[in-house]
Amino acid sequence: MTVAHDDPYVGRLFEEIATLLVDGDGDPESIHDQLLELAEANSPEVARYWRQNGRGVGIPDVAYKSGGPHLFPDETPVRVFRTSGTTGSTRGEVRYTKLGLELKRLAVTAGAKLNVATGAGRTAVIRFAPTEADQPTMAIAFDMARIEEEVGAPELSGSIIGPNGMELDKLTAMLDAAVAEGAPVVMVGATFAFVNVCDALRGLGRSWELPPGSKVVDGGGFKGRSRVMAVPQLRATLTEVFGVVEFDNIFGMTELAHQLFNASPTRLGPLGESPKAWRPWGGARLRASGTRELITEGRGLVEVTDLCLLDRPCAVLTGDVGIGSPEGVAIAGRVAGAASRGCSLSLDEMTGGR
Repeated sequence: MTVAHDDPYVGRLFEEIATLLVDGDGDPESIHDQLLELAEANSPEVARYWRQNGRGVGIPDVAYKSGGPHLFPDETPVRVFRTSGTTGSTRGEVRYTKLGLELKRLAVTAGAKLNVATGAGRTAVIRFAPTEADQPTMAIAFDMARIEEEVGAPELSGSIIGPNGMELDKLTAMLDAAVAEGAPVVMVGATFAFVNVCDALRGLGRSWELPPGSKVVDGGGFKGRSRVMAVPQLRATLTEVFGVVEFDNIFGMTELAHQLFNASPTRLGPLGESPKAWRPWGGARLRASGTRELITEGRGLVEVTDLCLLDRPCAVLTGDVGIGSPEGVAIAGRVAGAASRGCSLSLDEMTGGR
């Protein structure tokens, strides 16, 4: 029997997930079971897929190229995010109801508190991502704005990606202001946006020694449109230009509500990728490519469990290869033949990648 968005059952489930995110209280296993039941009740296609492949196996990310399973089709979405796509490819689309979007907001905020906040009274958060006004359907614009709201001092923070691309003058002014005030700087955004900005700043002969506590949190893979940059090389460049020594990496997808951060600086992947932390509301794990059985070590297909997803099934098979270890799963690039994801490539282009 289909469950309506305004059914009390959905309201109670929303409250359980919100409490888990905000207070850390709750039973993730019970929430997971309820989310599976909801998906089975509201999507015959998902129920059939699970009968064929195993209950709870992640929905392949390619399913969202055609809109994917949406559990409340009769409820008008309040927000639609689209993957940027690659040349000639179909853009993926995910829809959020009011409750679903609120859970996404809470999930991004929870991640920011744990992994981005500096502990300082005033922090400059500089977003290497567009604003929501300029890119309302780009999930990274939504996520980065929520991080700024949670962590940043408004008068010191903002985006340096405008309608026409990278705004170097604005970036240099914001960095100079933070240094003058002694406020730590957190720079967040797509990995290759940092690469391109560093190229431009070095060309101008500009560099900084940012205040203690400053860090860079980059998101996305380490392959741009025309080149590859390993993690050690990227971080050495960031230290040279900005004087930062603290780093983290976000794994996010348009199809996901929450973001994955590094569990440790251990380098597992071929480009130095680190294992991602598992949180009570989800994380990455591996499935064997042939059998879809869960595995804990070695190489496999990355599946992300996301208990913050209310509007679609709570697990996604990402199309990425992962390397498992006791610390977590390092996400080490796309499966052979899979298209590169759109947001990172789009921001590479927006910031002048070549």
